Amino acid sequence: MNYFCDVHIQSGKDEEERIFIVLDKESISDSELPKLTKEILLSNNQYKNFAMKYKPKMVLADYKVYSTDEEIYASLQDNVFEELIENEKVQYIGSSELNIDCSRDRASGRRKKKTSPVLKLGIAGGMIVLSVMAFGFGNIMGKSHSNSENKNSEVNTTNEDGMIVPEQDIISEDAEQITISIDRSYSAVPREDLQIKGEVVDGVAKITLPEFDKTDFFTHIAGYTWGFSTIPDGEKIEYYGGATYEFSKDTKLYRVLVKYGGGSGTKDDPYLINYYDQLELMGEEKARGYFRQTADIVFPEWSSHKPIDTVNELKSDPQSEYFEFDGNGYSIQSLDNPLFGTVSGAVIKNVNIQNSFISSPEYKNYGFIVCEAYNYRYETEDGKSYETGETLIQHCSVSHSAIYAEIPETEDTSETVEVVTAPSVVPPNLVDKNGKEIKKAESEPVKVAKQGEYAIGAVTGLGGQIENCYVTDFGIFAYLEDYFLYAGGISGKPANVVNSAVYYFSAQGNIFNAGGIAGSCGGSRMYNPAGTGLPDCYGGNIQGCLARNIILTAEASAGGIAGESSTDSENAVISNCYANELNFTTGVFEENKLIKSGYSGGITGTDGKEKNGHKIMNTVSPADLQVIGNKTVSDYDDTVRLAPAYAFYQENILTVLNKNTINPDNPKEIYTGNFMFSNDGLFGDENGNLPFPSEIADLFEKIFVEGSTDEQ
Repeated sequence: MNYFCDVHIQSGKDEEERIFIVLDKESISDSELPKLTKEILLSNNQYKNFAMKYKPKMVLADYKVYSTDEEIYASLQDNVFEELIENEKVQYIGSSELNIDCSRDRASGRRKKKTSPVLKLGIAGGMIVLSVMAFGFGNIMGKSHSNSENKNSEVNTTNEDGMIVPEQDIISEDAEQITISIDRSYSAVPREDLQIKGEVVDGVAKITLPEFDKTDFFTHIAGYTWGFSTIPDGEKIEYYGGATYEFSKDTKLYRVLVKYGGGSGTKDDPYLINYYDQLELMGEEKARGYFRQTADIVFPEWSSHKPIDTVNELKSDPQSEYFEFDGNGYSIQSLDNPLFGTVSGAVIKNVNIQNSFISSPEYKNYGFIVCEAYNYRYETEDGKSYETGETLIQHCSVSHSAIYAEIPETEDTSETVEVVTAPSVVPPNLVDKNGKEIKKAESEPVKVAKQGEYAIGAVTGLGGQIENCYVTDFGIFAYLEDYFLYAGGISGKPANVVNSAVYYFSAQGNIFNAGGIAGSCGGSRMYNPAGTGLPDCYGGNIQGCLARNIILTAEASAGGIAGESSTDSENAVISNCYANELNFTTGVFEENKLIKSGYSGGITGTDGKEKNGHKIMNTVSPADLQVIGNKTVSDYDDTVRLAPAYAFYQENILTVLNKNTINPDNPKEIYTGNFMFSNDGLFGDENGNLPFPSEIADLFEKIFVEGSTDEQ
């Protein structure tokens, strides 16, 4: 006997939805009636999607429990359960209700994981290296220390010329002292130096310098940073405000203003980024050179980010156009627009987007890190050519975030006026000469072709060589009039995706093709400077990737890895991948009735119109779905395995995922998977561990620790 629940969930704002939940019959004892528990509801994908979309404070769930002899699975479409009830192939067991306080239980669906001491050490070590690099100039007078070391004895109390001066420690009169004098002669009314003293211990005095108040309208300059230098009119920051340094002698410091957080933009001395308005300055200056983030950045609620465009100008000297942004493992939070807009030939790495929401009515390519990455080629008159190259996006993450492409709701503030109308007049039926009614010919409905354009994803919308990235707790809600052609958990339509993972991704609304990793794995093409596509196509590979807990609604196709396969490039492969826990709804519906079927596949949904198919190898697909929903030019070989849900937790899966993949059309092209199981429950659930690419283990750790802290 099998059991399921017909659940009606409703928020306090009257948003409602009907979902069906299959109960685990092995967990139901003979002595008790099957029932829906709060834990089961909170872990359900459709409930999570409802909570993400409406963000309710309270949810009321009333449900009925049914039993049936028919085989049922959690991945079945809602209409299957509805037909079972309508055709009386079920037996009613009972009903009840649950009240969910979302403000308290929002994080209950995730099991708390243990902390990896190895990863903690690695992260801590990275922070130590960073502090030495960031405060390297401070070594002129001694070693620098993080600001946190002396916080217990110092309290910021005084604001002088935009400087927050820490309260001084009490020093006995007979103690040896060192004095730091900070020049203030730049004031409109020249003032005497600010004196800060410290007691000498073991030959040095630890002194915390004043911190510059970035909220002071009259002293803070957007995108720039104040610091200190031992040189009058110095051009570089030697000592940073708010940091603690060791001084071995009396020193006079002068204020110095630098672009961004310091640095000169070279590979050895990159621009430093530590405050949100410095990202805005990057956009204004078209962002050339090297940049490194040195602190977590949180955008204020009242701010609005303008995406940074950095397009290579195709000069003969490629170094003059080079752009690299290193997020350095820090987070960027509360973004309301993509970090980068249009880029070419860039390197973007170690960026972590968290707790951010884009809401826009504009119809275009969307990605949280990059909207669109183009590869341009410039042909000179003498036959030479220059290319920007594909944008490389490495070791980045997007978590606890969503993109809403929709027309914002407007409140009706007009007064209610009673309107009196005359009764409608119905024309008489036409009759022939014998008095018989002449029926009007029913006109066929006018079919309007739906427009489908643009790509949308978490990391990029369009383009990009994406490697070692992780997306979790991410949603796409597309409710514009026109359809998005592609939607993906990593990218809508990337060049290539390697060693990346998506966990808990939902895409809903007006979307044609959606996939757990990519909406389309069709690859990319070259463009000329005018933006016209060239015949050269490349990419289309997805290798070493996984998609887990994926909810997709699309009209044409949905796939665990890619919605649409086939490409104009040659030798494209999907290999060493797996997808599980998939919930797809495809097709065209009218009044909740399916009028045109779509295609669903465990790996890809359907082939597109491109001339070459994909080779699928060393990949594991759910047993309840076809590997390719609609197969025309793509194909898979006998290295592909169809597996039931429990098989994904078994160590033997690594013999498939980590096997060498040799492209049959290009034997020189070899890829080896690097999936692993952790020993501490880093990636899995109550059923056990699941395999993941080893390169992103630290991203799991970072996102879980910081996400848990935010929710508590």
